[in-house]
Amino acid sequence: MKRSVDRVLTTHTGSFERPEDLNELLLNQVLGKSVDQELFEKRARQATADIVAQQVDCGLDVVSDGEAAKPGYLEYAGSRIEGFGEEIDASEVFQFGDMADFPEIAYRIYKDTVVKIPVCTGPLRYTGFEHVNRDIANLTAALERTPATEAFIPAVSPGLLAMSAPNRYYKNYDEYVFAVGEALNAEYRAIVDAGFLLQIDSPDLALGFDMHTWMRDQVESRGFRAVQDLHVDALNVALQGISPDSVRMHLCWANYNGPHRNDIPLQDALEPAFRANVCGINFEAANPAHAHEWELFTDMKLPDGKVIIPGLVDSKTEIVERPELIAQRVKQFANLVGQENMIAGVDCGFGTFVNVLMVNPRIAWMKLRALVEGAERASEDLAKGK
Repeated sequence: MKRSVDRVLTTHTGSFERPEDLNELLLNQVLGKSVDQELFEKRARQATADIVAQQVDCGLDVVSDGEAAKPGYLEYAGSRIEGFGEEIDASEVFQFGDMADFPEIAYRIYKDTVVKIPVCTGPLRYTGFEHVNRDIANLTAALERTPATEAFIPAVSPGLLAMSAPNRYYKNYDEYVFAVGEALNAEYRAIVDAGFLLQIDSPDLALGFDMHTWMRDQVESRGFRAVQDLHVDALNVALQGISPDSVRMHLCWANYNGPHRNDIPLQDALEPAFRANVCGINFEAANPAHAHEWELFTDMKLPDGKVIIPGLVDSKTEIVERPELIAQRVKQFANLVGQENMIAGVDCGFGTFVNVLMVNPRIAWMKLRALVEGAERASEDLAKGK
């Protein structure tokens, strides 16, 4: 993983809104409808190339494939791991306690959402090599046309997949989450072996406290910290044979525009995350519920070898942050942990699930250009000792 040595590098969290026709193809896949596979592969390849080109044109240093060929950052894994059988609607599996008093907000956000969560019905074994190799090939081809400083491919964490996808096979939750981790190791290795950074999407270490899933009893009986530690242990199993320097992690409190009253403090998410065998850790720092927590690093020491990737623009609102504000935020973190130990990022993805759009795509790109400009301003100030 490259460091912000000469200047503050910029990145984002992974996903972007897919083109309308590709969006429709993905939605039809989710609904189990017939899809022209040749057309889908062609559109996913072209969309990846276009999304990479837009990221580079914005000035971003560390880019991704935009998750163009995935219906979402979570449920895609069901089609890549043997042992996941039937699918159920996401509304049957989880909801946020934070939104219980605001059903009208939940309806507004999710009324058009189509997310199908897989169910574990047998022993888990990774079989998705064709899919991950396609993602790798698409990103490789895109970067040949539009080079970037560095590139990453996101993949779901064992903990998030296990706590979301009901288990009807393994004898207990511990056995299940470790089985998920062992299965995901193949996908993780494929990404890193191809020369890309691996981003582990692990919001379970933060949002899991307030996400009411089929395994809520585990959180309530053990305590959330015990569940976090279990998930990190399973992740470290999934990362066996992979250098931490090739891995970054994403934490968040769920990418929805709600009150976020029940969010745990950043420190409570970072402490277990620091145990993971990863180098970079991305977390929300622009979200108004957490924008004050940069001060945490006044007392919290960043472990050796770790890099923080604070989100400096919000992925849930359509207000475009000013470069001046972003520069201030960059300097707040850089002055506490060192410029070389941080990268300027985004709170969460702009295309978390197909058919779920929090931010107009044109505004999302405006936010990213502001991020780059803000990081450039901060780099100049930091070089002058300001």
